[in-house]
Amino acid sequence: MNPARPTPEQLLHQVEEEERAQKRGRLKVFLGYSARVGKSFRMLDEGRRRAQRGQDVVVGAIQPRRSAEEDAVLAQLEVIPMRAREGALQMDVPAILRRRPEFCLIDGLAYHNPPGSEFAERWQEAEHLLACGISVVVSLNLQFIAERRPAVAAILG
Repeated sequence: MNPARPTPEQLLHQVEEEERAQKRGRLKVFLGYSARVGKSFRMLDEGRRRAQRGQDVVVGAIQPRRSAEEDAVLAQLEVIPMRAREGALQMDVPAILRRRPEFCLIDGLAYHNPPGSEFAERWQEAEHLLACGISVVVSLNLQFIAERRPAVAAILG
């Protein structure tokens, strides 16, 4: 057997990676009316379950204030550290792209990035990851969708 020749398993892995790189990722949204309704926990738990099934999952962005339950689930996942820019944290999109996970968890899709960032909004970063073939699981407060603000304000008071 020629040691320089790839095994069938290596060839299959290479073909799967090439196919994944050529197709668009999928988006899953955990949506809630406001903060503290359980979106982040459900998103992290979804990532934990996927990782337990053998899927490649990373956390790309996480809220700085978390519950003990969220921290317990987060401890079971790989986290790509966020980077500081002008006193604010933002996703490290280049690091995520280098890592090339199957799934990236993004907590707080409606965040604004600091001025001068490549992407002005976090949702644009998520869109870029999707276009690069990485599936994205996000949490989003309905109150941050401009068209829904009046309805949420009426419900929440």
